[in-house]
Amino acid sequence: MRTFLVLSLTFLGIQLAQATHLIGGYIQAKAASGSSLTYEITVTLYSYIGPATTEASSISVCFGDGNTATVTRASLVNVPLGSNNISSGIGINTYRINHTYAGPGVYTLMTSLTNRTPAVNVLNSTVQQEPLALTTTFTTVSAANQTPSLSIPTTGLYIPINQKITLPLHAIDVDGDSLVYGLAKSQTNTMSDFCNYRQMSTYQFPNDATHQGTYKLNSRTGDLTWDAPTKLGNYTIVISISEYRNGVLLSQTAQEIMVIVADLPGTPSTIPAYEPAIEGNGIITAIPNYIDSDMVLTAFPSPVEDRLQVVIQTSNPTTATLQLLDINGRNVHEQTFNRASREHEQSINMTSLAPGTYLVRAMVGGRSLLRKIVKR
Repeated sequence: MRTFLVLSLTFLGIQLAQATHLIGGYIQAKAASGSSLTYEITVTLYSYIGPATTEASSISVCFGDGNTATVTRASLVNVPLGSNNISSGIGINTYRINHTYAGPGVYTLMTSLTNRTPAVNVLNSTVQQEPLALTTTFTTVSAANQTPSLSIPTTGLYIPINQKITLPLHAIDVDGDSLVYGLAKSQTNTMSDFCNYRQMSTYQFPNDATHQGTYKLNSRTGDLTWDAPTKLGNYTIVISISEYRNGVLLSQTAQEIMVIVADLPGTPSTIPAYEPAIEGNGIITAIPNYIDSDMVLTAFPSPVEDRLQVVIQTSNPTTATLQLLDINGRNVHEQTFNRASREHEQSINMTSLAPGTYLVRAMVGGRSLLRKIVKR
């Protein structure tokens, strides 16, 4: 029987001065040698270099199991941006800590960070800056794993207005696992439940903010093509990276970065007709199915507001049990299908549930699959 450990990481109370402007980051988890429950957690934050950057010497991390820790910054690398009136460059802040869990479970961490840099594609961002939340979700099956390593684009963060651009948002997986890239939206915290997160309701994909051109991500290579920026300013870009091994989803990481559309030399492009960007990897449901060798779990839509559709498919007729769990692992809905079938389907009423992250779990013949969904 496979044992699944799902970890959603979000920073809690990052100690950054208000003068520091965060422009994104991501989280990486690596199984420690000789232990299936100890992980090295690395938090990487991107910020504009300014007077307060040196004050970001530590962050507070909540591990979602009732434990928190203050993590000292391990390194700060400055990446020059060139001549501009915003800052002297990008600061890549790295924080690292080991944590051991008592057992398999669901863990969620949250950050309340109000100094997100304003962006054109975040409505009212100049007067209402919502906190920044970054997450990584991963499962332990039978082998140790390290989630993908990410970086800022090698082409830089300045992109030209009215010109088609491609940003290489490539991740590296040291284990050689398959990676699937998808468009995602910024996440923030739910003020009524601090250790929870949700999609930022004011976030728009960059081309949706101007209703011009196209904005597409190659799900296999991570190349993001924007054809083309038509308005100057800062734009927040968020992608998800899903890691697969032998058809099994091992992890999903969200990375957020900011690019600056500037008046740079070059030949203007012919702007194509506007196409709304599609969240996820080309599938409207946004998150790939969780697949076992002969079992598929599908849940959509995500985010969901009222009714969640769940489908369990197996290669042979069988009974099944469906559960919906909150972020603390509490069972908020359960349905047992006693009649053997190759497909079981149910519509779950989500209207009475609080906004946040939930897990759909399908249990068939001693095996289980998990699927993360977000309730708006």
